[in-house]
Amino acid sequence: MITSHPSLNLSSGHGVFENYPDDWMKYYISNGYEKIDPVPQYCFNSNRPFTWDFVTNHLNISKIQKKLMYEAREADLIDGIAVPMHGVNGELSGVGMASSHGNPEADRTSLMIIKAICNQFHLAYTDLLIAENGEKIDAGIKLTNREHEILLWAAEGKSDADIADILGISYSTVRFHLNNVYSKLAANERIFAITKAIRLGLILPSHISDKPDELVR
Repeated sequence: MITSHPSLNLSSGHGVFENYPDDWMKYYISNGYEKIDPVPQYCFNSNRPFTWDFVTNHLNISKIQKKLMYEAREADLIDGIAVPMHGVNGELSGVGMASSHGNPEADRTSLMIIKAICNQFHLAYTDLLIAENGEKIDAGIKLTNREHEILLWAAEGKSDADIADILGISYSTVRFHLNNVYSKLAANERIFAITKAIRLGLILPSHISDKPDELVR
């Protein structure tokens, strides 16, 4: 939890679940590194997953932040991937995965798959917290036929422009319907919306990549 989550009655804190080396975590906390770590800081500026290598080599980070990243390598956390997850009302969570071998797979497809898995974990975890608090998960969300259709194509990995061409509608119309979907699902980007829609049964995985050529109009 990078920020506090009023929706879950949780304060910000490093590591809801973690299996990083104990010695490193004690050193990290004792030095107050959670306050200056450039990886979670960059999560505020990105909806996309990114590597630690990107932070170190492409962002303007301070000397103390570079020292932190160097010391992480010395602790055998050579490189990693961070997945920001932006929720409603400015709530921000993140998943961090480290590699002791370096050079994690970082092509766009791999990163998007990792992001979808992290979103699924985040949704499952928050659902459990909501249930423990005696609250009900909102299952009364309804999508229009057009919203459903567009979301299915988004789940196929089609861009907004692709969807507009396939359905014979304007780009702005696709954006209009997707924004309505985001509002209904309390999501602010497509992978989170798709993951949540599948979890709620609004779209079915069996309908994704199921003879897609037959769906093209």
